[in-house]
Amino acid sequence: MIKDEPQSFCIFWGFRNIRHPPSNTALPIAFCSQSTPLLRIAWRTTRSPQLPTRAPSRHSASKSPSLIWSACRRSSNSAPLAGASFENSPPDGSRNLGVPREWLAQAKHSWETTFDWRAHEDRLNTFAHFQTAVPLSRSATSLNIHFVVLFSRHPLATPLVLLHGWPGSFLEFLPLLALLRAKYPDPAGLPYHVIVPSLPGFAFSDAFPADQHHGNEDVAQVLDHLMTRTLGFGGYAAQGGDVGSRVGRIMAARHEGCVGALLNYSPVPRPEGADLDALSEDEKAGLERGEWFRSSGSSYALMQATRPGTVGLVLGSSPLALLAWIGEKFLDWTDPRSFPDDAVLASGRGYSARLMDEILVGVSLYWLTGRAHSGFYSYREVYAMAGPPPKSHASPEYHIHAPKKLGFSNFPLDVAPTPRKWIESTGNLVFWAAHEKGGHFAALEQPAALLEDLEKFVTEYLV
Repeated sequence: MIKDEPQSFCIFWGFRNIRHPPSNTALPIAFCSQSTPLLRIAWRTTRSPQLPTRAPSRHSASKSPSLIWSACRRSSNSAPLAGASFENSPPDGSRNLGVPREWLAQAKHSWETTFDWRAHEDRLNTFAHFQTAVPLSRSATSLNIHFVVLFSRHPLATPLVLLHGWPGSFLEFLPLLALLRAKYPDPAGLPYHVIVPSLPGFAFSDAFPADQHHGNEDVAQVLDHLMTRTLGFGGYAAQGGDVGSRVGRIMAARHEGCVGALLNYSPVPRPEGADLDALSEDEKAGLERGEWFRSSGSSYALMQATRPGTVGLVLGSSPLALLAWIGEKFLDWTDPRSFPDDAVLASGRGYSARLMDEILVGVSLYWLTGRAHSGFYSYREVYAMAGPPPKSHASPEYHIHAPKKLGFSNFPLDVAPTPRKWIESTGNLVFWAAHEKGGHFAALEQPAALLEDLEKFVTEYLV
């Protein structure tokens, strides 16, 4: 069992050594802490693991998180909030034209006065963090990849990799990990090894080199290497939403080690000959939601695709700009039933203080790690304005064919809910679950529902 007693937010863990027994692999893992207790983790594998390109090492920040956070707070405190306008202060209080100034003013005030970064830091430190170098296939470079883990002692545990997107992070999966830890308090009974990486360019993972373009296929290569070569798993399943859904799809479609993927986001255009009249009312409502997003909620994506340099410089230079940019997405893309109003603004309009706190911790992580701009590569790839047509979930090379398995969790207030038949056109769909509530950030909004889907998908179709 890995004890959940990290010593510092900026301390990660390192592998002491790896040995190769005939039927399983045992990784003695040493904490990079004062006491460095040595612990053994074993899992079944069909092939021997290989050592990383270079051994994982202790991670240290150039400044302590408290000093960086103080600088962040001072920067936010000194940034003036733009004045009221019709666009940011509409009489009806709607978000049709962007994030409301009133909400942003409250979020800024909370960030500067009552937001408790140390409490969130303590929560993060109840989980084990690792960092290791993973080579890029298209260059001689390696990336340091951060990941959070729940390791099992069960000899037949199934390895899982859970993948976030933008503007999310590994933080989205912490509620789900907490549920797993509560359900399986003894690692010997935990039926999964759960790996939650920070994608390249996010949180504590390195960004891609600045001298050439990299995209989702490179992310899939890096994370497959992490799972199969660094950690030595003979096979694994992926789960993902947003950018993570595309990466998970690529891993299942193109990498031997990934035996299946459970997605909760997969925008697919209408297949040729698809009958709209045959759709259910819920599916029609989902298409209407997707049309709303395309027509009035997706301009940010074109900006991040066509002018990522400019947007990145703006967001990376102002914590308040970053808060407005990311906060808008969480407000628009979550189901209000996931975060009901529990506070009121000065105008008397309600808002969710719990959601605001989640937004603040997420934005703080982006700001503290300097990752406001380095995760835009996916948008350049998806919204290519020139060259060959961009690849999508519907691209034949990304179809997940048998014997591999595709599962899907459908949440009604995602930004682009897709009919079941349309998802079936992209692979060997063996599992489908439709939920009554939930939005784009499924792991954060409805962790129990997503965990139930994941366990069913794994136990009924992959084990």
